[in-house]
Amino acid sequence: MRIERIGYLEGLRGLAALQVVLLHFVTAFLPDTAEHAPVRILWDGHTAVYVFFLISGAVLTPSFARGGPWPRQAAKRLVRLGLPVAAASVCALVLLAVLPHAHKDAAVVSGSAWLAMDSSGAPTIGHLLREVSLDSLLLGYREYTLFTPIAGRLPLLEQSLDAPFWSLHLELYGSFLVLGLVSLRSRWLHAAAVGLCAALFGAQPLFLFVIGHLCATRLTRPGVPLLGSALIGLGLALSASKDWAAVESLRGAMTWLSPPNLFQFQSQLAAVALFIGVLFSPGGQKLLSCAACRWLGRLSFSIYLLHFPILFTLACAGFIPLADALPYPAAAAVTFGFYGIAVLLAASAFARWIDRPAIHLSRGLDRAR
Repeated sequence: MRIERIGYLEGLRGLAALQVVLLHFVTAFLPDTAEHAPVRILWDGHTAVYVFFLISGAVLTPSFARGGPWPRQAAKRLVRLGLPVAAASVCALVLLAVLPHAHKDAAVVSGSAWLAMDSSGAPTIGHLLREVSLDSLLLGYREYTLFTPIAGRLPLLEQSLDAPFWSLHLELYGSFLVLGLVSLRSRWLHAAAVGLCAALFGAQPLFLFVIGHLCATRLTRPGVPLLGSALIGLGLALSASKDWAAVESLRGAMTWLSPPNLFQFQSQLAAVALFIGVLFSPGGQKLLSCAACRWLGRLSFSIYLLHFPILFTLACAGFIPLADALPYPAAAAVTFGFYGIAVLLAASAFARWIDRPAIHLSRGLDRAR
């Protein structure tokens, strides 16, 4: 069985993608609700993105191990990520060119500062080319880049055509990090490399790929129900409120690793607890293996890439007349219904015509070597 096709991993991906969609919708149209604990577990998209990193580290490990020399594996990864990113950028460009001010008009009604401040990029061909060739994957953005010495020369994330692209910069280099670890055939060299990674950036999101890599051998083993349930409970508690004094003390003790702020650091810990908890929980795996979760999982990358430009254009444009005609809660609910349908339809088409062909093309590099 191919590890990336284990049902509960697909389901976990699907729920994580749904959390990201909910986070952006709630922040845009229900800003006063966005920070309410504990219900914000439902839209804790920050933890969800870190779960993506852990899953990638786990599923890429066996894929790289059976895939041949590292240059070809790196090229395959670039193709697999780059083609969907390019296509999503074009979609975002078209939508923003048609409805450039919809999100600002909707922000006046919803009162969301996040929706008002985000410029959502400049709909120009030059911007598109830079986004696809440099910012989205290779260099990142001023607030989210691995190349901090040049951060001041990079564009702000709010100038991106598709803000979720920030995580793909980490996804690319995290993939390369896993590839490097897999390439080390000596057990001692591998252990030394993992230790070096922990010493250099153990409190940073990039280390989540290493944790996922180390968990790869656990994915198909029998569970430990009590431990799994305890870890899932801990992860949910960490996700519900991001201001634990104990976590802040731990963060303060790791100053040599330059940990991120408390909110991001606790989100990482929540993601690790949830991910490892699922690995040990047969019950959790059974729930995540349901048909609906797996279906969302198969569309998760397409949902992740497309939901943001659809939110900032079509959803915002539809929300404005609804807010005039209906009570605000009803307008938000109807908007979410149509928005969800639009995202799922667009993601289904994108997965069929863009994402799956990109996967097949990347795998074709093995045949064309």
